[in-house]
Amino acid sequence: MSGTFRPAAVFGDHMVLCQKLPIAVFGTATDGTKITAQLNGHSACATARYGRFSLSFPPMAAGGPYELTLSDGTVTLRYTDVLIGEVYLAGGQSNMEMELKDSLHGDTLTAESNQPQIRYYNVPKIAIDDEALLLAEQQTCWRTLTPGNGGEMSAVAYHFATRLQAELNVPVGIIDCYWGGTSIACWMDETALRATAEGTALLTEFNASVAGKTQAECDEDVRIHDEKMDRWNKSVDDLRTAHPELTWPEVASRVEPCPWNPPASRKSFFRPAGLSETMVKRVAPYTLTGILYYQGEEDTKQSGLYLALMQSLIAFWRKLFHNPLLPFLFVQLPMYRSSSEEEDYHWPQLRQTQEMAYLATRNTGLAVTIDLGELDNIHPTDKQPVGERLYQQALKVVYGKTDVPESPRALYAYRDGTDLVIALSTPVHSNGEAILFEIAGEQGVFAPAKAVLTNTHLRLSAPGVSQPEAARYAWKNYAVVSVFSENGLPLAPFILS
Repeated sequence: MSGTFRPAAVFGDHMVLCQKLPIAVFGTATDGTKITAQLNGHSACATARYGRFSLSFPPMAAGGPYELTLSDGTVTLRYTDVLIGEVYLAGGQSNMEMELKDSLHGDTLTAESNQPQIRYYNVPKIAIDDEALLLAEQQTCWRTLTPGNGGEMSAVAYHFATRLQAELNVPVGIIDCYWGGTSIACWMDETALRATAEGTALLTEFNASVAGKTQAECDEDVRIHDEKMDRWNKSVDDLRTAHPELTWPEVASRVEPCPWNPPASRKSFFRPAGLSETMVKRVAPYTLTGILYYQGEEDTKQSGLYLALMQSLIAFWRKLFHNPLLPFLFVQLPMYRSSSEEEDYHWPQLRQTQEMAYLATRNTGLAVTIDLGELDNIHPTDKQPVGERLYQQALKVVYGKTDVPESPRALYAYRDGTDLVIALSTPVHSNGEAILFEIAGEQGVFAPAKAVLTNTHLRLSAPGVSQPEAARYAWKNYAVVSVFSENGLPLAPFILS
């Protein structure tokens, strides 16, 4: 590697560059160094300033393989087997992080998938910007989806990419950038967080939690917590091995309470604004077609903050990747609750904020997954329907298709006598009794409602609610839904007045 310039680690052999948009190439370099580049018959150049260089090729059509060369006049770097197609960044926490090999049918898919037009790059999970980060980046590479080589790809992104590649017949690249258990606040920098009162509050809370502690004291707190977690995980694994017939509630009742959450530390990957620096910014501004995002589980305990944070995240990532209308496709949380937990309604509150962010923000898509959650399992292994629903959102938002299957949505409500009528975007039917509907009168107290489904309308009524003013649906952390459209997609959860 040249001593005067170093392209960002995301550039490498087998990469996919973005079609139909200016292609950014960037990295670090000594000030004044002139970098020249060649790709597919096009030339570009830039002079490094402030320790960085950034150059741009004109938009190109899908194709390849090509060779990208970069030179500072002394050293020339060559990247081979470069394709041009669609490129998506897959971000979020553990349900996006679940690798293909760990998902349903993952071993078979990993062993047999042979789709060399699909490639992926895993951003290293490093929490601190130090030599370890540089070393980890040096070990990274783009991987081609050939037999035995796709196991470490996000399972959600895999199913998205395979559907998209079959539809468009162009190369598809996925940049995996996620970390389990992370709050949305981890993925914005301090400036983006301080742009909202909600983000400022989280930064203030974190700073207070480490105030007066040396880093050595923080490290010791983390070490003790990690040992507790290791012991707890071992006790769970040992119990399940000895008694595989036990359900999760039975397992939970026989072991100590889980010692999660980890303590605050200035080195923790949970800290606000951390991973935006050590992960997202390390691959920005790579030219993207769009973003896939599946996150929110960690923020259910602070769902009141999430709307402002979600809108701030979208704006921040769009700015990072130099595209103010970069398509942002995200997953609405499914149902989930542990049998040992009381219903606290935090999950439906966060789902509602995700819906509000979707409705309030241009060029976004929301994949409804209310039917895909599981009791006692926050990590369902069947990621195919999640990836396919993100793909359906991409068809609509990114590619302008109008005949895309979508979940029915509540549009508006009006009172008809003692009933509240909900107009829907598409017809629905119920698999069994239509449940999980509630209405409320002027006091705002919701009561279970009887639902009569007629094509694109719901008629709701409840004893004791003679003048209904509001309705909601699926307002539970966990329950089994039964209302679907003819295309098999579930009615989206809602609250209306």
